[in-house]
Amino acid sequence: MKVNPELIDEIKKYGAFDISACFNCGNCTAVCPLSKEDASFPRKLIRAGHVGMEEKIASSIEPWHCYYCGECSATCPREAQPGEYMMVLRRYLIAKYDITGLSSIFYKTGWLQSWLALGLLAAFYWLYSSYTGDFGALAGKIELAFPVYVTIALGGYVLNMYRYAVVKPLGGIKASLKPAHIYETFVHGFTQKNFNGCEETDLLRWVSHLLVMSGYVLTLLISNLHLLSPLDKHYTAFGPVSLLVWYAGLAIIVGGGSMSLRRVFKNAESSKFSHPSDWLFVITMFLIGASLLVTHYLNVVYGPAHPLLAKVYRLNIAIETVWILLIVPFTKWIHIFFRPLAVYFQYVRKEAEAGTAFTLQLGGSK
Repeated sequence: MKVNPELIDEIKKYGAFDISACFNCGNCTAVCPLSKEDASFPRKLIRAGHVGMEEKIASSIEPWHCYYCGECSATCPREAQPGEYMMVLRRYLIAKYDITGLSSIFYKTGWLQSWLALGLLAAFYWLYSSYTGDFGALAGKIELAFPVYVTIALGGYVLNMYRYAVVKPLGGIKASLKPAHIYETFVHGFTQKNFNGCEETDLLRWVSHLLVMSGYVLTLLISNLHLLSPLDKHYTAFGPVSLLVWYAGLAIIVGGGSMSLRRVFKNAESSKFSHPSDWLFVITMFLIGASLLVTHYLNVVYGPAHPLLAKVYRLNIAIETVWILLIVPFTKWIHIFFRPLAVYFQYVRKEAEAGTAFTLQLGGSK
């Protein structure tokens, strides 16, 4: 395996940590509840970073199993911040999977992505406000284009992750077809249940993430299926669509607000360090939830013809446009896809070791 002596310096560009202080005592592995015989958290990856084992880092799935409970950092005798190192590795891996190279630029240049997001928000709001046609119809077309763009963007990530995590280390295209493994992958995707694997479960953090995820998934369904047409229809306060909107908006605001407060007060190991992209993520999510709620409230109370509704709705679509184009493909939002995929790829690796994985070979499969 080739060694890159500059690897640790490259990884450091993705976040604040001092892993060079680590003297390999193994305390982090001893206290981590996710550390097992086949997954030594996070000692092995710290050593790989020190030595410069770039291929091992690139093919690792362990960072996606880590939910940053912070127990390793809290008990580290050298204050080397191993939990933050795992967070930084997730950013590094996102940049590895990203074929555009933009993730690497955004992570390394701090607030560049935030300034671009602000500029794009102003530009899109101006464009939407200047539109003199049927904006409701235009918004419907924009929202229908969102899933196409996201699918293309995520597709590239997933294929590259599969290439690094499975194809390269295992020497071919392999998969697990066991229903139990596929089921577990979906369970992890919807519940993020490894949050509760920490010795001291941070229930508030788990609930906050679950609220944000469920709220945004509902927002995606509402927009992608174009269930909400606030400029064309007058909705009742407790109709089926309204109930979905109220939950989605409130879940995003409450969950995102809780996440923001934790970062402001730094009252947990997982929130002591914040990258600018972390702030961009939670603030934009909060704005999506708030603008969605205000839009729907104005429609329910005043009807679709209210002039303020038209302005707020345009702002909501502008925020969503920036979110989809600039934030979803290049920030921690896509963790929700990589985490369950890492669970699945771990099953694939185990089956490959046992010789039972489905293998696609040139000219046939077995």
